[in-house]
Amino acid sequence: MQRGVILTMALALASLAGRPAAQARPDFTGTWTAVKDAPATLAAAPSAVFGARFELRHDGQTLTVIRPLRDTAVTATHTLDGSEVKTRVPGGLCMGDTAFVTSAAWEDGAIAYRTVALVPAGGGAPTPLSVKHVFRLADADTLIVESTMRAARDSAPRAVGTVYRRTADPIKVAERRVDVQPSPATIGQVAWIPGVWFGTAGTSAIEERWTPAGGGSMIGVSRTLRNNVMTSFEFLCIAERDGSLVYTAMPNGRTPPTDFTLTRIDADSATFENPAHDFPKMIRYTKRPDGALEAVISGDASQRAVTFVFKRQE
Repeated sequence: MQRGVILTMALALASLAGRPAAQARPDFTGTWTAVKDAPATLAAAPSAVFGARFELRHDGQTLTVIRPLRDTAVTATHTLDGSEVKTRVPGGLCMGDTAFVTSAAWEDGAIAYRTVALVPAGGGAPTPLSVKHVFRLADADTLIVESTMRAARDSAPRAVGTVYRRTADPIKVAERRVDVQPSPATIGQVAWIPGVWFGTAGTSAIEERWTPAGGGSMIGVSRTLRNNVMTSFEFLCIAERDGSLVYTAMPNGRTPPTDFTLTRIDADSATFENPAHDFPKMIRYTKRPDGALEAVISGDASQRAVTFVFKRQE
């Protein structure tokens, strides 16, 4: 009996030894930079299909994709099972944040990365997308990203690819510095600001013009006139950022612009603050009961607050 059991176990082990080992899945971790080499098995894309540079952090069933965007980067972390993830994309100057819905999953030893939808700034129904990129390692330091493109509107899509080489320089993710606690809000909560407003300050006439909200932001311009001569002007905007609102001011077109973060809001007023700025540190707009628009700017305790009252041009 014992000899039979031993013989059976030996045969089973011999059978397992004869089978090929399960192929280990590759590790895609690295910072990848596009090069001009053409892929071996498909046409080269006219431009880098996944951007000039990106970073992948791969740990088993988890993939984090980091893509540069202006002075920061967008980071999306996926489970490699095709589940969808919504990732905020910071808006540019005077533009509201958008978001992309993406997924990632294993596909024949490669990773299929799909962009499923675009969530527009300011809300609204997501726009369905059907964009697929396939990450495939050619060797330890060479990544092929495959996609499809159309040469013309009516032509059939064709497979193209871009060759990326592994580099040691990671993508830097800069966080926007905020010295105050943002108040949650959407652009629709300041829908009483748009319009054409006129006021005075001593012998000067002041005008502010604000567009209606659209795409998660509203644009404004201010000018000051004295004796029919423009003495100053300012470009302004309010945009949705990271679940709150940011008021951006560019006096006399100055760059870089100055951001003020929404800290308090109710049905009739909105307060924006930037403690690090010299003056003003606070800007507050209030809808007065008589229909006028009041704007207050203030600094620290030693600086006098200034109040402007505007009447709407009908």
